[in-house]
Amino acid sequence: PQTEIVDMREELRTGNTSPISRRLEEALLDVKEEAKQAVLFLNRRGYHARAVCTGCGTAASCPNCSIAMTYHAANGRLMCHYCGYSEALITRCPACGVPMKPVGTGTQKVEMELKTLFPDIDIDRMDADTVNAVNTHEAILDHFRENRVPVLLGTQMVAKGLDMPNVTLVGVLDADLSLYTGGYRAGETTFNMLTQVVGRAGRGDTAGQAVIQTMVPEHKVITLAARQDYDSFYELEIQLRRIQNAPPFGDFGLVTFTGQEESSVLRSAVKFRDSLGSFLRQPAYADQVFALLGPAPCPVPKINYHFRHRLTLRCRMTKELRLLLAHLLRQFSIDRENRGVTAFIDINGYD
Repeated sequence: PQTEIVDMREELRTGNTSPISRRLEEALLDVKEEAKQAVLFLNRRGYHARAVCTGCGTAASCPNCSIAMTYHAANGRLMCHYCGYSEALITRCPACGVPMKPVGTGTQKVEMELKTLFPDIDIDRMDADTVNAVNTHEAILDHFRENRVPVLLGTQMVAKGLDMPNVTLVGVLDADLSLYTGGYRAGETTFNMLTQVVGRAGRGDTAGQAVIQTMVPEHKVITLAARQDYDSFYELEIQLRRIQNAPPFGDFGLVTFTGQEESSVLRSAVKFRDSLGSFLRQPAYADQVFALLGPAPCPVPKINYHFRHRLTLRCRMTKELRLLLAHLLRQFSIDRENRGVTAFIDINGYD
């Protein structure tokens, strides 16, 4: 498809605070007039991303997890997408009493904006809030296809595998969301997602177009994805991997420890680290090149009352190292001092 990148910073400068750029609005109007269909992709469900204090900047967080809750307009509640906890939207900050303000955009808000811009068109939404045992993925897609619903809006569920000849437009909202998730796969994940969702347009006889909205239109990953330039992206990504000693040049062994008492989790992690370090200093592992980091909190340090810390072993994961890690994990599980703490190992994980 013919792909266009829209700079959302310029939209803000000209007074457009909507998640729908003027260029995408024009393209949607064309789709409506031509009786074609469009797929809009935003990889964040809910209405607002979070509720933030306008005074101290504190976000309304889940009491069970160390994560900000997402506002859902359908029930007027803040919800945690990790443990399912929810509470009514608070209007004032519990810390300083200043009014709270919802910020950010989710699929629910985009749906409301679309209904304001185009009150006479139908919209199907497919995300974790609309898909259930009765209203399945297949049911939503069949309704979209058979009834020629003008717009299908959704999260990554709409990014892959759709082959609908009547879809001539794909819109990507907040295309840079996954660029800043951390981890060495962030660029690869973003490139894959963009190339896949853009490829949903123009699969029939009519030429397709794609509109990619982003705050960083000059970012190489986004510009290469817009061009579907796999070779150039590979050359860029492989250089970064080589510098980071990330796969395929090296491996990351992540040892994660979880438990309800943070002091116990840290104590167990330190003990595991010391044991692993003492083994790696022995002559049998003299040829192993490694760096042992941590323990440090995970990107989400607490989920459902369980604290999470981890060690990172940067190395080439040889058979000897795999056997050593497996041995230490078995010893960890039978050590009574580690009661209440769980440990697991992930090699080159996505977290």
